[in-house]
Amino acid sequence: MPASAGGGFIAGSGEMAQRIRDFDWADSPLGPYDRWSGSLCTLVSMMLESELPIALGWGPELTCIYNDAYRPLLGSRPEALGRPFRDVWPEAPDITEPVIQRALEGTPSCFRDARFLIERQTFREVAYYDYWIGPVRDENGRVAGLVNEAIQTTQRVLAERRLRFRTRLGDALRDLTDPRDVMAVAARRLGWHLRADRVGYCEVDDTGEYFTVERDWLRGDMPSAVGRHRLSELGPRLIAEALTGVAIRVDDPFDDPRVEPEVAKAHHALGGLRASLTVPLVKGGRLAAFLSVQQREPRHWTDEDEAVVREVAERTWANVERARAEAALRATSNRLKLILESTTGYGILTLDLEGRITLWNSGAQRLLGWREDEVLGQRVDIIFTPEDRNQGVLEEEMRCAAETGRAQYDRQRVRKDGSRFFSSGLMMPLRNGGGRLLGYLKVLRDRTLEHHAQEALERGVAERTTELAATNRQLLAQIEERERVEATLRQMQRLEAVGQLTSGVAHDFNNLLTVITGNISMLERVCAEKLESDPRIRQRLTFMKDAASRGAKLTAQLLAFSRRQRLEAKAVDLNGIVAGMRDLLQSSMGGSVQLTMRLQPGLWTALVDPTQIELVILNLAINARDASPVGSELIVETANVALRDPASRPEEPAPGDYVMVAVTDHGSGMTPEVLARAFEPFFTTKEVGKGSGLGLAQVYGFAKQSGGGVRIDTRPHEGTSVKVYLPRAAGATAHAEEAPSTPVHRADGVARHRILLVDDDTDVREVTAAILAERGYEVIEAGSGGSALDVLDREGGEIDLMLMDYAMPGMNGSEVAREAHAKRPSLPILFLTGYADFGAFKDIGDERIVSKPFRDEDLLAKVQNMIGANGRNRPVRRA
Repeated sequence: MPASAGGGFIAGSGEMAQRIRDFDWADSPLGPYDRWSGSLCTLVSMMLESELPIALGWGPELTCIYNDAYRPLLGSRPEALGRPFRDVWPEAPDITEPVIQRALEGTPSCFRDARFLIERQTFREVAYYDYWIGPVRDENGRVAGLVNEAIQTTQRVLAERRLRFRTRLGDALRDLTDPRDVMAVAARRLGWHLRADRVGYCEVDDTGEYFTVERDWLRGDMPSAVGRHRLSELGPRLIAEALTGVAIRVDDPFDDPRVEPEVAKAHHALGGLRASLTVPLVKGGRLAAFLSVQQREPRHWTDEDEAVVREVAERTWANVERARAEAALRATSNRLKLILESTTGYGILTLDLEGRITLWNSGAQRLLGWREDEVLGQRVDIIFTPEDRNQGVLEEEMRCAAETGRAQYDRQRVRKDGSRFFSSGLMMPLRNGGGRLLGYLKVLRDRTLEHHAQEALERGVAERTTELAATNRQLLAQIEERERVEATLRQMQRLEAVGQLTSGVAHDFNNLLTVITGNISMLERVCAEKLESDPRIRQRLTFMKDAASRGAKLTAQLLAFSRRQRLEAKAVDLNGIVAGMRDLLQSSMGGSVQLTMRLQPGLWTALVDPTQIELVILNLAINARDASPVGSELIVETANVALRDPASRPEEPAPGDYVMVAVTDHGSGMTPEVLARAFEPFFTTKEVGKGSGLGLAQVYGFAKQSGGGVRIDTRPHEGTSVKVYLPRAAGATAHAEEAPSTPVHRADGVARHRILLVDDDTDVREVTAAILAERGYEVIEAGSGGSALDVLDREGGEIDLMLMDYAMPGMNGSEVAREAHAKRPSLPILFLTGYADFGAFKDIGDERIVSKPFRDEDLLAKVQNMIGANGRNRPVRRA
């Protein structure tokens, strides 16, 4: 292209060279291209030939010209060619403007690893650069503009930051012993590193339905997600991805096809979330935990972000497991200390995997001279001779014990005062229930006298060897007893864990049954005429009521096993109860077996729930009938029993005085394998459909909750006797029947009352409100404790009764009741419950509790009694 006077050619190839030539410069401060000065053309040509990113700002407005290498630095900005340099880089003008002014004054500036936020499509991305800005001059030596050279250093900066982050995170987690502190520290450091708004480490329970956040890190006023949540809140597609272990990047849930609209709205409502990066941890074939980083603004997550989050997730998992393993080791050491502290004839100590002392009994102090506080945390080789330490004897003992189960050495040891003695030593590994090595148990005994006598008199060797063997047998017997105690404890813990699960299931079932039974009752009343004319509909409703009744019985069995049912223990005459059940038991037996009762005269009074013990006896009798051959004898007997020996199995009673009722058959009996699992929930030897497997589990739960226990005596092919031990009610008199409850009346006319109904289950709340409204009550509904308190603030003086579920998320019934009474002390409160920790109800009378599923009459009677005792008349409200 020919140049005009003073102009020149723009050399260089590439896209930007051609765009500069084709650009319409006529309306720009630089004027037409063919009139540019020679110095400007030379600078532009040099810039276009460079492989470094270079931009030029020329003229009074610093019009921007740049090369191909510079274009990626601009991100997704509009085309910058021909625009003022200040408009191209508006970031941080308080920093960039002084630099531009210094360049125009002839002074260059250089920066290392400068941080910029670059627009990439719809996201802002962090980038780092080494850049230089200096003046450029025209033919007369005057500063005519500036030049900007830049080299991107993002990868190096991020690598250095990640290395520093790894080091500091490792230092911070190394000495933490509480798993919750591990979660909190990891979340906080990751949040600061990624400049996030919220970070949380979540653990998934064994059912795979719920995850729990114990600690999370928050920026600003971001709300916390601490608590228990349903995994289904993430949406089915994201859950499916998480189960594969793949990291889940959500740049914006509203633009992500994997996120359902309702899920996106729910997440946005929780603190305004707009982006998240979640790394799942799949361990042992199941989703065990995940680490989630969340933002209030859309964010493009990079591979670097994912790598950092995954590394922190794995480190958090490893350190949480380490902290829990160390806690388990400490717990094991404490249990051993209780068992072994009384053994003063032996020095007994436990070691961790590094050979550091974690337990030191009084026998070890007597034998070696050190107090426990002087040696805890030190390596046990302080008691070894220098020669043994140099030869690595401690490491050899630990290796042998771990590989073979025991390491026994007789050698010299060193006391605190430096004196030496000859000892016999036994080292054995300590493992958890899964076989994982936790540490070592070491037993020492002073054998100095025996050793000296062995050197002097050979005959004494045999005697002392015999003594040592007897001592070892005693020690092994003690260890076996400890293992038996630990096995019993593990069994009780497993049953307790299953009990907690079943009680939660029973609670949900009771809510469902409340909705079912309530709606059936309403249908019967509403369709009374239709039922009279169509017996088939009545029969169908009867079938539904029977099914609901069986469901209620099943949940009662679940609560009995888990010991979450509400028992009303009374002093009762057990002989009278058993005798009164003769006809019921005989009809249940049919003609297949002969019923015999052996009731001990002078039977003590038993402290027990009379209704539940009848169900237990009937349950045992039916089981015995099913196991008995036709024509055999079934025996129900009672007796006074004084137990003095400690229980040998978890289900057996502790020492004390008991009233015993037993059901004995002469049937097939139980094998040892069946007996070992007899009290496990859902375990049954009956055919499919013939038993739920909850019978004996219910008996076990009832007996333990009542303060007693159960024992089974059985022999294969000879029969079984199930003995239920109930606590003796010393000095109490037998319970008399209660008076009938007050009849239920409608709340019509001038006594129309307002009831505040609180339940988080919409269906339960709807049917309960319908039952109350049908009886003339005015019902205000609330779906949570917080909503109920808001209603009290608005209309507290107009509420006559609060009817409230106990087990609700957020605030439970007890907490809401305290807040409500603080606002209005005289407000009567009636609790609905499917199950709860009934210790919370110990100060609350039965008249203030309605158990789910309830009958309409029971609910209305208690509502009427509460309002009658506490309420006040008010005019009838009109629509």
